[in-house]
Amino acid sequence: MALEGGKLVGGNFTIGMSTLSNTDLEGEQKGKLEGHLKSDDFFGVATYPTATLTTTKVEPKADNTYQVTGVMTIKNKTNQVQFPATVTTEGNQVKANASITVDRSGYDVRYGSDSFFDNLGDKVIYDDFYLEVLLVAANSVRK
Repeated sequence: MALEGGKLVGGNFTIGMSTLSNTDLEGEQKGKLEGHLKSDDFFGVATYPTATLTTTKVEPKADNTYQVTGVMTIKNKTNQVQFPATVTTEGNQVKANASITVDRSGYDVRYGSDSFFDNLGDKVIYDDFYLEVLLVAANSVRK
């Protein structure tokens, strides 16, 4: 996260894909789904262990909110993403929060996608997934 005068101006982060988790299920079903999402059917975590997001444009909105444009790379495929973010300073920490909607079809994640397959009926899996991001950084002021 890059700040100038206390305002967000850019940044990037890396996602360790092995940390992918589902928050809707518990127990055995949760483990099965997470394993499937990490498999080659979806994100191929063994081959593509990280994903990245790099900001390309930051537009200040009200108070501590920003409209962020960036490029996300998953499975060596890169696409533009846009999302709102909130940045706050608490003591010596800066925290950025964002909810990012990602269309998996742009990253060649095909399993169950009607963007790639016809006649899936009620077996279709939505292309959009959501990243809830909380970045925490030390607030180091440059003089």
